[in-house]
Formats: sequence, C-alpha cells, structure tokens
Amino acid sequence: MREALIILTVAAVLIVLTAIKYRRQIMALIGFYRQLKTIRAGMREPGGRARINDPVDGIQLVKCGRCGKWLPESETTRLSTGSVCTVDCRSVVAS
Repeated sequence: MREALIILTVAAVLIVLTAIKYRRQIMALIGFYRQLKTIRAGMREPGGRARINDPVDGIQLVKCGRCGKWLPESETTRLSTGSVCTVDCRSVVAS
C-alpha cells in the first residue's frame, strides 16, 4: 500500500509540474473551447434553426444595353432604349 501512495504522489507531482510549465498553452486551449461554445450557442435560435444575419441587402445591378457590363443601378443612366453605363455608350445609343 505504501508503494502505491509513493507512485501516486510522484505522478501527481509530475502532472503539477507539467501543468505549470505548459500553463499558457492550457489557458489558450480553455479559451478556445469557450469561444467555440459561445459560437455554437449563438448560431442556433431557440427553434433549433440556424440563424444567418445579413446586414447588407445587396446592390441592384443593371446590364448596359450597349456594352453588356453589369453595373450598380446608381451608376447607369436610363434611356428609352435601355440602361447605358458610360458617356461613350450614351452617345452611341443616342445616335
């Protein structure tokens, strides 16, 4: 019985010394685990469905009737013949 206590004591001392030496790595692993746990909890709604937050609605694109480029609607000019993108395209479509 005495030998078993000595072996357990030596093993405990070795585990403590190892934990002291690698404490930064152990703390990093604990922090990583906590972050994963937080992310998992944040990804699920109470109903069990995944939640996707998309704050940007997107930009409406329009195809130029002359050159075929896709541009944001704010950068194009609408003519009776269709949307055009640049001054060169406008002059060609107008004539």
